[in-house]
Amino acid sequence: MRYVDLDGGILIGENVTSMDADALVLDCDGTLVRINRSYNACIVETAGRVLSMMLGDGWKGFVDEQMILAFRMSGGFNNDVDTTYACILAALAYTSDAQDKDASLESARRFAHEMARHADSRGVESVEEYLAGIGKAQAVKAAREYTGYPGLVGSSMLATLFDELFYGSELFRRMHGIEPRFNHGKGFIEYDEVVVSRECLSILNDIFHGNVAIVSGRSRIAAEYALRELLGYFNISASVFIEDEDKYVKRNGIKMNVVKPSPYALLRSLKTMDANSAIVVGDSAEDLIMARSVASNGYSTYFIGVYGTSIDAEKQRQMFMDMDSDAILENVNLLPRLLASNT
Repeated sequence: MRYVDLDGGILIGENVTSMDADALVLDCDGTLVRINRSYNACIVETAGRVLSMMLGDGWKGFVDEQMILAFRMSGGFNNDVDTTYACILAALAYTSDAQDKDASLESARRFAHEMARHADSRGVESVEEYLAGIGKAQAVKAAREYTGYPGLVGSSMLATLFDELFYGSELFRRMHGIEPRFNHGKGFIEYDEVVVSRECLSILNDIFHGNVAIVSGRSRIAAEYALRELLGYFNISASVFIEDEDKYVKRNGIKMNVVKPSPYALLRSLKTMDANSAIVVGDSAEDLIMARSVASNGYSTYFIGVYGTSIDAEKQRQMFMDMDSDAILENVNLLPRLLASNT
């Protein structure tokens, strides 16, 4: 698709003449909230701690934000524990047939990026399939056994460590009802940076007559903690916090995929708002795939990609162009201006 540049960080597909819709659905992480120093930093720290235990202290700095971005751009890593596991798995697979554990971190990072290039919307399943295909199934077995992936908090060391580091001890107790083992202080959630403005949300609420919801990979507790009083601008009954949904289905043994890019959360949100069409705004390939996938259920959606919060904004912007987003914004606060120019 070719784009018209409206200046000031707004691109719109030249064939998009109007984006009239019944509802607006917004992602949270990377869209409403900048997560570079919270979720991203937590992935780096969690993977570093696990790799230090497994391979030695020299591997603590193995994971960086470019590696995180590489996995996320595949469209299958909306869950940050999945992303952490994939990064750990890359290091273990690289060293599984190495002569020693002090192999070059840069070479290992290149291997991780190669893994990410073979990832798709199936996420972890796709990278484990790739590794099995190149004779590294044993590394997958070792990673799962050591980390307890894909178990839940309490049973999986990886999931427990991640949540303790992200939420901090107080929120972790509130979230899970158990005592922390690895972190007794504050969490990376303290470094969430809200980027959406009150003025922007007020305008959007007026435009859509209150049909504005959040569909986010994070938990409701995490969303409330970051957004605080701004949460009042959203239809909470129509908002879906996928971390909570995912834990519910896993704890109850329900065979169902609720994690983006599955359309589950978006469909539930649209049904609650009694909407037949929606504008979906997000910062990831998963958000775009999810928005497109509800068409088979009879819904009409426009997707708007937000790129300015990414660690590599230009790469993110290009990804949205390559995936034929209907519009692309540098910042979510530009959304009212885009909508005003497209009526």
